[in-house]
Amino acid sequence: MNYDVVIIGVGVVGSAVALGLAQQGHKIAIVDKSSVPPNSPRHLSVNKKSSAFLDLLGVWDAVKPSSMPYSRIQAWDREGTGKVEFSAQDIGENNLGFIVKEGDLQKYLISSLEQLGVDIFWSKELINISDKGDLVEIILDDGKKLISSSLLGADGISSKVRELCNFQIKSWSYDQQAIVGQIDSDEKLDDVIRQSFTKYGPLALLPINSSQMTMIWSVDNKSLKDLSELDDDLFLEKLQLEFGGKTRNLKFSSQRFTFPLKHLTAVGFAKGRIAILGDAAHHVHPLAGLGLNSGLGDAESIVKLFSKYPAVKVETIFKQYSNERLPINIGLAAAMELFKRGFGNQNIWLKTIRNLTFKFVDNQQEIKNTFVKLATTL
Repeated sequence: MNYDVVIIGVGVVGSAVALGLAQQGHKIAIVDKSSVPPNSPRHLSVNKKSSAFLDLLGVWDAVKPSSMPYSRIQAWDREGTGKVEFSAQDIGENNLGFIVKEGDLQKYLISSLEQLGVDIFWSKELINISDKGDLVEIILDDGKKLISSSLLGADGISSKVRELCNFQIKSWSYDQQAIVGQIDSDEKLDDVIRQSFTKYGPLALLPINSSQMTMIWSVDNKSLKDLSELDDDLFLEKLQLEFGGKTRNLKFSSQRFTFPLKHLTAVGFAKGRIAILGDAAHHVHPLAGLGLNSGLGDAESIVKLFSKYPAVKVETIFKQYSNERLPINIGLAAAMELFKRGFGNQNIWLKTIRNLTFKFVDNQQEIKNTFVKLATTL
């Protein structure tokens, strides 16, 4: 079977780039090891640039009604008095972005792909890749051979494409685990994302509707056992104590689950007719909630550049993509590393400096506006 582009990975980023390319008239195939379309319960932040891209793809109108817009982000140091607030009003916008259920994005993207007749190979794993110079040969675990002009790896942090094609990476552990869960509140929630930098690690609460929020607590490995062994009631007591905000009647509406946090950045995102994007190419700390937006930025870049294909060779397109997106993601990774290490250090002098920095930034509207504009247009 011959294609213009074969994509490994049917997550949000893989599906989005597939849809954009298919809408341009390119012959597309997607391969995924899942047996059924994914329906992730996770909730993620989608910024203004990402929602505009999803609108261009024709799926945002279906997703938006179930999303939760947020207009402010508040952050503070629980170990001190420093705080900062970012507001949509300050940059003349109605909101800074939306909290969206990942499963909704997946559902509408895959439905659109099926309507366009894109070939999706479920329950198939990538076994081998051969770059034949003018074509790429992709071998699946059932022996099926796909021939394509190009290959995209959107298959996550443990990317098989990245491994088989020997993309060099820089990776390290953050020495933290994310504890994630969904929480119900008996009081109406506002449209504010709140983040407290606690002694255990940064704790973020994101409203997903007027009565529910999702929790992401990035906990230092040395403290994980203390929190994970608590039952739900005791855990929520600890959460409210460490959050330092108004006490509410809270209860979990989902199980808590944990996953390790690590940094990963590929040295380059393209090799000839093969490129990687999303978590396959870069993975950062969830501190700022920008991971999905960064991946959708990759997808949008590739879709825009592919509008010149075949007049422009695919090798040139992928090189331009890598040159465009690599510096952006390296900058994001550096910023997240600085935040993580700065707020993870319990040294009294660093605590003092970061609290003074919070206070200074909160009083500098121009700096805050620049940060917000960067975060909403990544």
